[in-house]
Amino acid sequence: MEYQLMAIDMDGTLLDSSKRVLPSSTEAIEEALDAGRQIAICSGRCPVMIEMDRDDFTRVRYAICGSGSAIYDLHERRLLRETTLDHALLDLALEASEGEDYICEAFSGPGFYFEPDMVERMPDYYMGIYVPLYAKTGTPMEGFERRLREPSFPVQKLNLHFRTPEARSRVRERLESAPLELAYSDEASLELSPIGVNKGTGMLELAELLGIPREATIAIGDADNDLPMLRDAGLGVAMGNANENARAAAAVTVADNDHGGVAEAIRRFLLGAGDARGGERA
Repeated sequence: MEYQLMAIDMDGTLLDSSKRVLPSSTEAIEEALDAGRQIAICSGRCPVMIEMDRDDFTRVRYAICGSGSAIYDLHERRLLRETTLDHALLDLALEASEGEDYICEAFSGPGFYFEPDMVERMPDYYMGIYVPLYAKTGTPMEGFERRLREPSFPVQKLNLHFRTPEARSRVRERLESAPLELAYSDEASLELSPIGVNKGTGMLELAELLGIPREATIAIGDADNDLPMLRDAGLGVAMGNANENARAAAAVTVADNDHGGVAEAIRRFLLGAGDARGGERA
């Protein structure tokens, strides 16, 4: 079957190690769109974060945001769909994190919110590279955790960032039986999304919206929060820098995010210049 849609993760995939989009990726995306294929950003980020790199993929219309909790129209700058967390589960997550050293932010609508002092503290939680992004696009909120507990404040996704990976593991263990989607990201971060909502469900929902069958979809990523879409897509592609879990979930592997992996995947598989059966097995 000819592939019609590619869902591309951002961090570690579309973005290189310096958090920039390679020119080769931009060129390949343009080639795919000119050929009538669909490209979608599929990220753990919220819409305002994705908008930061908009100049590098101006013709891409759709973004699957918050690890599948929202679908966003980049052209019209509006949410097409969002799924929010039950506030009882937010309370549970905060209680499970008590006694640990962490910072957190919540996605709500197209944006995200956090305590006023969080940005300056981020380097201590393996988040230093994101400081410019958070400072430019995030919204500091006085009494953030109190506001987080209020039912009138809708939350699509909660991100917890810990001082150590061990603290993250402890909190995840405390939440394992809760009806939540849990995924590791970065060095010591834990993503919490509504149960049954992930990058895979978001990708398939967008495909259905566009009239594209599952078999005609490609997903490309590098990390644990990419696993659902790598497994659900017609073809799962792991970046050369992907972790072991992502490589195991994917069918093929391409170059890493600093050496044109996205452009390679687009040209080999979405544009049909190569055969998935001839690629490296993950």
